[in-house]
Amino acid sequence: MIKPEARLHILYDISKELISSFPLDNVLKAAMNALVEHLRLRDGGIVIHGSGGEPWINVRAPIGHDVRSRSLTIEQADTINRVIASGEKHFGKNSVVLPVKVNRKTIGALWIDFAQKSGDQDETLLAMIAVLIGLTCQRYRELCSDGGSVAEEQQAGQIPKIGPKPHPTQLDKIDWIVGESPALKRVLATAKIVAATNSAVLLRGESGTGKECFARAIHALSIRKSKAFIKLNCAALSETVLESELFGHEKGAFTGALLQRAGRFELANGGTLLLDEIGDVSPQFQAKLLRVLQEGEFERLGGTKTLKVDVRVICATNKDLEVAVLRGEFRADLYYRINVVPIILPPLRQRDGDISLLAQVFLEQFNKSNDRNFDFAPSAIGILSKCAFPGNVRELDNCVQRTATLASSNTIASSDFACQQDQCSSALLWKDAPDDYPVHSLNPRDTMLGGLGANAGTPSGSAATIEAPGLTERDRLIKAMVKAGWVQAKAARILGKTPRQVGYALSRFGIDVIKE
Repeated sequence: MIKPEARLHILYDISKELISSFPLDNVLKAAMNALVEHLRLRDGGIVIHGSGGEPWINVRAPIGHDVRSRSLTIEQADTINRVIASGEKHFGKNSVVLPVKVNRKTIGALWIDFAQKSGDQDETLLAMIAVLIGLTCQRYRELCSDGGSVAEEQQAGQIPKIGPKPHPTQLDKIDWIVGESPALKRVLATAKIVAATNSAVLLRGESGTGKECFARAIHALSIRKSKAFIKLNCAALSETVLESELFGHEKGAFTGALLQRAGRFELANGGTLLLDEIGDVSPQFQAKLLRVLQEGEFERLGGTKTLKVDVRVICATNKDLEVAVLRGEFRADLYYRINVVPIILPPLRQRDGDISLLAQVFLEQFNKSNDRNFDFAPSAIGILSKCAFPGNVRELDNCVQRTATLASSNTIASSDFACQQDQCSSALLWKDAPDDYPVHSLNPRDTMLGGLGANAGTPSGSAATIEAPGLTERDRLIKAMVKAGWVQAKAARILGKTPRQVGYALSRFGIDVIKE
């Protein structure tokens, strides 16, 4: 029988271990070690099942000889099976098996064999510990942004076969990517091929083209789909915070570091890590990132222990990394490490027919969340299909939500759109923008209701002047740059090209950018 004050001490120690660190298997091992220190156990352990019903984590009490050399008896395995299947606790002569639950669903079991018969208070204490273990698993599941398996990695020394382990299968359809255009289908076909490997992927494209959605698709189509999909926006964090987020930190590593904390690389072990806005990482941190990408090892901030992980890294950016490398802003060795398989996502204006499909999806989502029953008139779809949408899918979603919110009837007509009332968000956004501000060579004021010709947005007569007969490509480029005051974005509009293409050409011809 355990005294009340001792029970509080045990609960404190167990709770401290359960919130101390990740991966999940390390946390549960530490909790099991604490139980062994406080209770007279003959054996014990924690079994956690993955989403497919297979045992993913099997933690054994460190008692006597090597844990890995011990195996459960058939009776013990059967009892654990029954408890997990029924969700009901089991009490034996000197043993107890308690269900571990997340959101009322049994995902595993805590089992204990006492060295001598336990009292009722011991069983109550263990029931409280089982609840704490379930809350810890729930916390881990919430940290895994795709809500997948609560397990970090499958451990050696599994219990006898409790359920069949499903073979990995490849999905035929990714429901969160909508579209039937040839441009989109080509990218999806490439994503399916890449997903079958562990190669690093660099997703490139304008802002709002759905880079995170495609990263999720690659993860879902891979053999890593049962493990975690973790993401991090590198642009939103300072260098020190970014290091802590990716690599984790030890207790006391800096002011406010009260507990040891695992980083995103540890949480993604066995799974996929998306590093969004990779082009905004500082040159100093790029060297640290290069090491973990090459060697798969790192140290937590403030720590000395080297940790190894197996993570599939997907990077995303809308920046011109080639120009950044030439300027010395991005390491060439890191560029080659992350750019193994580049996938360029098409902007919405190049996805013929997809605007109407996406608009319908966004309107259905609006109807569901607001209990409405809106629909588009044919003329409304026509207006949407003619828009350039410089902000791509994100801007289309914004447009549909705004129009539906202010619509006067259940049928959205062409006159309901803001662009028909000179209130379009894109047009207002770029109305007073400086001429040299990069907008992917697209000005909504020039292309809102028109096609995208070779010289869309080009001042009248400028292209004809540059295309004078007898000029070489280099001459035309220099003439456009001089006319634009050596502003690349202006020269790009004159030539009917993108600023990126102009930047490449300047580098290729060895032209130094000067100011007049």
